[in-house]
Amino acid sequence: MTASTVHSQNRISGTVLSAEDSTAIMGASIYFDGTSIGVSSNQDGNFDISFMDNNSALIITSLGYEALVLDASEILKKSANSKYYLPIKREELETVYLEIDPWSRSRKLKHFRKEFLGRNYAKYNCKIVNEDAIKLRYSPSEKTIIATANEPLIIHNEYLGYAIRYRLADFELRFQMNGGLLLPYSTYFAGSAYFQPLKKKTGRRILRNRDRSYYGSSLHFMCSLYKQKLEENNFAIYHKRFQVPTYKFFNISEEGKNRRIELLEDDLNILYDKTEQSAIVSKNSFTIDQFGNPSPPEAILLKGIMSEKRISELLPLDYKIN
Repeated sequence: MTASTVHSQNRISGTVLSAEDSTAIMGASIYFDGTSIGVSSNQDGNFDISFMDNNSALIITSLGYEALVLDASEILKKSANSKYYLPIKREELETVYLEIDPWSRSRKLKHFRKEFLGRNYAKYNCKIVNEDAIKLRYSPSEKTIIATANEPLIIHNEYLGYAIRYRLADFELRFQMNGGLLLPYSTYFAGSAYFQPLKKKTGRRILRNRDRSYYGSSLHFMCSLYKQKLEENNFAIYHKRFQVPTYKFFNISEEGKNRRIELLEDDLNILYDKTEQSAIVSKNSFTIDQFGNPSPPEAILLKGIMSEKRISELLPLDYKIN
């Protein structure tokens, strides 16, 4: 695929074409990762989208092609006649495993839904429309479920009023024995998301749900840490059961428009609004952009309430409190 772009102070315009035969691709998705900022290409493959130099990565996708991912610095360096090439997505050969997967698909899917969508009330109003796209395997030796998807997952979240296109990059659910039972103890997943409203008009109940999901979330915490306004936003930091000065164990430095964060202790406890307990674990430094997006995501492990707010309570990075 080829995308030619023209950018001014706040717009990107371009044309999406097939590298196979140079024909225009209609209906390609062009969006900023993790946000509700996105458009589709028209019948001539043309698109136009708002842009700021501190946006998250721009993603261009079309069924049957590998995704194109560009960060803001790459976009700014491109000239009006720049072209980007994507290989056509090839059918992957089925992996041959040496051990038998003893679990049924329904058992694995049940665990996947619970850990991917979340454990809160919101999950009951959140549905993966195309579950058939999810490939699941349980490894008895590793006690791990691994999930992949050959197309973006389409998620209808009635609780928050969003339709989400989620490109699942990684999913691992690890189990351990506890009291003679095999129970989940660690979940990691990563991917890119594009949010669109489910309905043209968003009702007050949905707006209240969004605000409830935001307050005390990892997004709220990361935005507050970026701005160094943890106390103002009702976050308190604890270490070894005692409250400590808010930034005592954070080394924060500027890195362009981002913040470089280093935890001076591997494990810190977080208390939001004096009631909601979470923890952050990190052995490596990471950055946070102005949207509250941490990178790399695998550098951080969240526990407690924050870790339970998953896809069913996921909000766009450009979300603003009502």
